[in-house]
Amino acid sequence: DSVHFGIDDTNFPWTLTISYEGEELCSSSEKFGDGGVYTLNILQTNTEPVTFDCKYFPTTEPSDFWAPVWQWFVVLVVLLVLAMCIAVVNKRYPGLREGILQKLGMWNPEDEKIDGKKSTRLQSLDTFRGLAIAVMIFVNFGAGKYYFLEHAAWNGLSLADFVFPWFMFMVGVSIVLSVQSQIKRNSTKTKMLKKVTVRFIKLFLIGVFLNTSIPGGVDLTKLRIPGVLQRIGFTYFVCSILEVLFIPRLSAAENFGGERMKVDENEYNECGKFLNDDPDIPEKKISNDWGRGYGQNSEINPVTSETVGRGWLKYLLRHTWPQLIVMILLTAIWCVVTFVLPIPGCPEGYLGPGGIGDGGEHVNCTGGAAGYIDRLIWGKHMYQHPTCKPMYYTTLAHDPEGLLGSLTAVLTVYSGVMAGHIVVMLKGNRPLVLSWLIGFMIFSLAAGLTMSKGSLTGGWVPINKNLWTVSFVAVTSASAYFLLALIYVLVDWKGVWCGAPFRSAGKNPLFLYVGSYILYDYFPFNWQTDDSHGMLLLQSTVGTAVWLLVGYYLDTKKKYYKI
Repeated sequence: DSVHFGIDDTNFPWTLTISYEGEELCSSSEKFGDGGVYTLNILQTNTEPVTFDCKYFPTTEPSDFWAPVWQWFVVLVVLLVLAMCIAVVNKRYPGLREGILQKLGMWNPEDEKIDGKKSTRLQSLDTFRGLAIAVMIFVNFGAGKYYFLEHAAWNGLSLADFVFPWFMFMVGVSIVLSVQSQIKRNSTKTKMLKKVTVRFIKLFLIGVFLNTSIPGGVDLTKLRIPGVLQRIGFTYFVCSILEVLFIPRLSAAENFGGERMKVDENEYNECGKFLNDDPDIPEKKISNDWGRGYGQNSEINPVTSETVGRGWLKYLLRHTWPQLIVMILLTAIWCVVTFVLPIPGCPEGYLGPGGIGDGGEHVNCTGGAAGYIDRLIWGKHMYQHPTCKPMYYTTLAHDPEGLLGSLTAVLTVYSGVMAGHIVVMLKGNRPLVLSWLIGFMIFSLAAGLTMSKGSLTGGWVPINKNLWTVSFVAVTSASAYFLLALIYVLVDWKGVWCGAPFRSAGKNPLFLYVGSYILYDYFPFNWQTDDSHGMLLLQSTVGTAVWLLVGYYLDTKKKYYKI
């Protein structure tokens, strides 16, 4: 007799046990390949006692697991190197671009005048934001179903676990630029707080609307309330309020290098909103509303190189210590609730996935305090298919954008706020910008690895995106500081990379994210294909590339969608 069966996951080895009439004959572990057909031979290896051995032989050779990844990587590197070469040539031979465009009939002097006004713009911010949204779309499209490109089942990190924190980090950077630009335009606190509140409400409602995008129609009795945009909106709201209430004008007029600091007229926040800086506004005191701000005059004295020597961070902390106190309080609340709150039927401070995890001792404890609070408040209106479900056979719902994790998510955005302060206050001194970004990276990484005891899956506080643990915040923020520093050097300092193909996408991130979500099931973002890693990776890459092209087209047409 013959038995045929299929393997639906070739990412990890399978352990197969062969039994006959209730007695185990043999057991072996085998990693199968995509599209492979295997024959199992059971060989008797001994007679006293009788033992058997299992051998697998491919009758149809599987496809190479790593080949699509290497091909994709090579193409990406070639494109990036090409973009860098173009940037270098354009920098060394500025007349060459004009000549080519004239021959192609695409030369427009008016566009060049507009671009000339943008020379002070920090292109690295758009580039990093565009990179984050591109990887986010790529992961949402499936990322070829490679396990190292998907979200970790519970504890641990993969590429997919970084992109959301990166985007939220850039939200924090944008908050600083937005607030400083509005202060310079003489906006009142009341007006700014109103804008922040309205934007939060819009983000929340758009997020709930996206949750209704379900094949066959949404069941309103199970409509998910939390979500990605909802978390972005909440964290943006909290950090923006703190910035508006406690931060006066930092260095919109003068920076630590003693040069004029221009907030470019084409700066954007995380939703693509213009942050116009009117150069005709005279250098003067800000409105009386700002003069009544937190314990200081509304405009900080011009910062000089001597101030750098005395310590710019100390200078900044005079105004940001209330923000830091709020961050400490949020961290303390998270720790107390996570490790002290009693959960019925669960051990104190449980951080596991439940189900068969931990030997099946805590089946109904998925997510510990975070999961318990969400299920208590949201009921059925939360995510029903957590990433831990396939591996740990969990039966309880768990929302990765839940309430408790949103508190620590504020810390991620605030890490971006600190980076924004660095960029704004030290813009005229590039070595200082780089050194402080690297310094914050080292501090965050050390804090995260200390909490996790240097482990990706264990420690006092495991690194976990589903729970958005403080160690996860620290490690992912460290990676964000590093990437921002690297892109800052390549794009804004050395000018060896123009930011392509991500810079344009960074100017319309909300439009691209929402569009990719709504049009997910339509060609050319999705089509029927076999389930091999190669074809799925191609599909994800094509879909992401199309949205990058959409972002580039919108940028060339100067169309930037905002809320």
